[in-house]
Amino acid sequence: MKLNKTTALLLWEERYGNRQFAKDFHGCWMCRDAYGNPDYFVYDDYGRKIYCGWNLHHILPKTHGGTNTATNLLCANILTNQSAANKTTYWIEDTLYQVKKIYGSGNYKIVPLND
Repeated sequence: MKLNKTTALLLWEERYGNRQFAKDFHGCWMCRDAYGNPDYFVYDDYGRKIYCGWNLHHILPKTHGGTNTATNLLCANILTNQSAANKTTYWIEDTLYQVKKIYGSGNYKIVPLND
């Protein structure tokens, strides 16, 4: 699968339908219109800036054998994606995540280890 804005928006629609806002696996907000925009933000009810830019995140990083297939891709807030980088075990704020293989398949998932 070629990764571009068209593909990303199709994946968004598959996962979130026509919703304008959604949360990624870490709970960070994303705005459908903010694909690829690290400077996109909205203000919450308390006047705080919420960054909502997002891009596609490889569950199993390509550097570890991951692919561009839809089953290996998630929509993720840009800050979440940057924190995960090319790692299979990583901290985002106070949560430790690890990429684990789903038993009986060739797919992977992201699992919080310290819930």
